[in-house]
Amino acid sequence: MTRGAGTLTERRPGTWRLRAYAGRDPITDNPIQITRTFVGSPTAARKALAKLVTEVEAGKFDRTKVTVGQLLDRWLAHIEAVGKARPKTVCEYRRKIDGRIRPALGDVRLNRLEPDTLDAWYQRWLAEGLSPSTVRIYHSILSASCHQAVKWGWLDRAPTDRASAPTPRSPTMKVPTPAQLSALVKSAERADPVLAAAIALAALTGARRGELVALRWSDIDLEAGLVRIERAITVIDGAPHEGPTKTHQARQVALDPVGVETLRRHWRFVVERSELVESPLVEDPYVLSYQAHCGTSVGPDTLTHRFKALCRKLEAAVDTKRYPFHFHELRHFSVTTLLAAGVDLRTVAERHGHAQATMTLNRYAHALPERDRAAAAVLGNALGG
Repeated sequence: MTRGAGTLTERRPGTWRLRAYAGRDPITDNPIQITRTFVGSPTAARKALAKLVTEVEAGKFDRTKVTVGQLLDRWLAHIEAVGKARPKTVCEYRRKIDGRIRPALGDVRLNRLEPDTLDAWYQRWLAEGLSPSTVRIYHSILSASCHQAVKWGWLDRAPTDRASAPTPRSPTMKVPTPAQLSALVKSAERADPVLAAAIALAALTGARRGELVALRWSDIDLEAGLVRIERAITVIDGAPHEGPTKTHQARQVALDPVGVETLRRHWRFVVERSELVESPLVEDPYVLSYQAHCGTSVGPDTLTHRFKALCRKLEAAVDTKRYPFHFHELRHFSVTTLLAAGVDLRTVAERHGHAQATMTLNRYAHALPERDRAAAAVLGNALGG
C-alpha cells in the first residue's frame, strides 16, 4: 500500500470512518493508519477523505512514535554503516550519548522534543560544570541525528535548529619555546629515548599523535629526507586500531638535516637494543616502540602519559610551572613556528594534514603578528624609498 492511500467505510447511516495509510513505523515496522470520523453525505465524506489523504502526503502527521533514544541508536548505526564517521568518533559519540544525552532525553518522544527543552538541558549541563565546548558537542550530536530524522521523514523540521547552543570559549593555546622543547628532548634522551624521538618528530613534522605511533621505518626515506604519513592508530574500547589519517589523505613531510640525524640516531638505538636482548626486528618495524623487536607500536595514550610525566619532572627540577604542556601542543609548536617564519599558509596546511588552509588560518591566526609587522616594514620601506 502506498503512503496516502485512503479508505472510506460507513459505520452507520451518515457516519463514516476515514482512514489514510501513512507508511510503516521505522522502529516497529507496524503500519501507521490515520483515522478520522466524519458525519455527512457520501459526497462530503469523499471530499473529507481526499483532504485527509492530501494532509498525510504532505507529512502533516507523525510517521513514527520513536523516542530520542531510539533515534540516536538508529543514527549511530547509520553513520557507522555508511562511513560518515571514524570508528573512534562513533565510539566517542556513543559514550557521550550514554553518559548524558540518553539519561536526560532518551525517553522523550521525538515528535515532542522542543527547543525550550533542549535549552533547559544545555543550561543544566553548564550549571553542573560542563564546559560550553562540551555542551556544544552534545548539541551537535542531537542536531545531526534530528537532521537525519528529517531526511528519513520522521520529522518535518529539526527542533535543534531553534535551540540555543552555548558558544564555546577558544582555549588558550600553550606552545613551548625552542629552549623548552630542547630541554624536554634532552631530558627524555637520558631516561626514555623512544619518548625523546617522539617529541622531536612531533615538533619537526607536526604529525598528530596517532600518525606518529603508526609510522614504520618503511615510511622513512633518510636519503631523501622524507616521511610519508598515511596511517594513524586510534584506541577504541581499549583496543588499538590502525586506519587512515584523520582527513583520510596521505602526505609527505620533508625533514631538514636535524630531523634526518634525529632519526638516524634513533635507528642506531633501535638496532643496538634489538641486538642487546637478542630479539630480532620484525620485517617492517614501527619507528616508536618499547618492544625490542619493534613489532608493537607505542600506544597513543602512552605517549600522552609519559610526556605529561616528563613535564612534571622538569617542573619539579626548576620549581616552577614552566612546562604546562600536552603532547598535542608540540604540533602547535610546528605550525606556529612555520607561520611566524613566513612560510606560506598553504604549505603549512598541507604539511600538517589540515583539510583546508582556512582551518589553519582560523586556528593559528595569533601566530601571524610577526608576519604582519614584517609586512608593515616592507610597506614603510617602499614609501620611504
